[in-house]
Amino acid sequence: MADLSVAQRAALAQLIERCPDRVLSQLSGLAGTMAGDRSAALRDMIEVETLDRRRRDMAFAPLLVLFRPRADGLPGLGFPPAVLGRLWRAATRHEPELLPQLDRDDDLSRMIADRLCLSAAVAVRDRPEQVWQEASRSQTAELAACLDLAAVARRALPHLPEWVGRASPEATAELKLALRQAASVAPDGASRLLEVVFAHLGDARLILRVVGLAAPGAGRDVSAETALGESELGLFVDRVLFTLARRASEAAAFDATAAEADLDGFKTDLDWCAETLAEIDVALPLKADSAWGKAVRQARVKLALHLSEQFSAAERAVDAVLPVERAALVGRMTRPTPRLDGAIDPSAAQRARALAALVGLVRGPASVFGCEAERRQTAEALTGRLAAWADEAMERLNDGEAADMATARKRIILTSELLGLIGARDASRTVRRRLMTAGAASRVSPPAA
Repeated sequence: MADLSVAQRAALAQLIERCPDRVLSQLSGLAGTMAGDRSAALRDMIEVETLDRRRRDMAFAPLLVLFRPRADGLPGLGFPPAVLGRLWRAATRHEPELLPQLDRDDDLSRMIADRLCLSAAVAVRDRPEQVWQEASRSQTAELAACLDLAAVARRALPHLPEWVGRASPEATAELKLALRQAASVAPDGASRLLEVVFAHLGDARLILRVVGLAAPGAGRDVSAETALGESELGLFVDRVLFTLARRASEAAAFDATAAEADLDGFKTDLDWCAETLAEIDVALPLKADSAWGKAVRQARVKLALHLSEQFSAAERAVDAVLPVERAALVGRMTRPTPRLDGAIDPSAAQRARALAALVGLVRGPASVFGCEAERRQTAEALTGRLAAWADEAMERLNDGEAADMATARKRIILTSELLGLIGARDASRTVRRRLMTAGAASRVSPPAA
């Protein structure tokens, strides 16, 4: 079979170049199952591209995350992924003989990687139209400035696990040294280096630990909050608090009884806000009267008030599906007893399910917002009410007082379901076990006379 023509190679080269890494790996596996000269040529082209990308990733390792969007959607420094390939070609155009050295992992390979980053910075400044044609002057300047800091970031990032963990004095000193070195490269180099660090953090809230360590003047006569507020590093605190305010507002506007309410999404927002508030309390204690302190308190109070309203609504919704009637005792004395007739209102039942599920779902984060005691009190009250109603309803069922056995059993099954949703699983199982035998005597035909 004939080999690939020049035009075919050019077309395939462009296609392979545009393939994401995941697709390129799949294409390599597919080409490996094919036979013939052309498939062999395709495999060779894929291997060359894979090797080139591995070298690119080694050279640009500290900055690669800047070419990927953040998974959590928080704002941060970033560049289009399509720029990366053009940037690499511009950096290696004049020194291709250096590339094989990147296949090793030693000091020389890291020196060459730093040199290629500087070459890329020069290319961005001198030939921006070849690297990022649609960018503004400020965008290309930002990209070049990040490339200038690649060497500092490469030496600093191995210490990142220590900075977000239990930082030792040595790790703290490494952070401050890296920030000083970044500031010597450019006046705003320290904040730009922290942008790179921020991009490497899958959990954005951990940046609070890093900036807490980096706060200039903190630990002497100035609090970390004041030191950060007076420096450019406060931007990262603002970023986290802005997202906290947004997600708290979204959670506070959540209506569990809406037709398409996403209870899982609500729980995700609530957990994120609770974890963020806990992180702030530990990593960056705030003054109550400061702007940051007021923002944190406002988010906490907003969520606590919303949950309190939902707890009250849950009690009303559950009462609505536990109908009662007055039963005679002695003389004119009566008492309320479960009413077992009448069909269940589907909308009322669904509302009770949604709000009962919310009461059980927020057990963890409610303690951070200061309303766990109210949640627990609501859950205990609902458990008592549901269990007592179900118990008496089954007694009436056993006594043959239910006109419609199927409807009565459905109501009792609903109480068991609600008990499970609020977290009273033992009570829910008890109701279900008793219901299996409830009413059995009333269903047995009397013996013939």
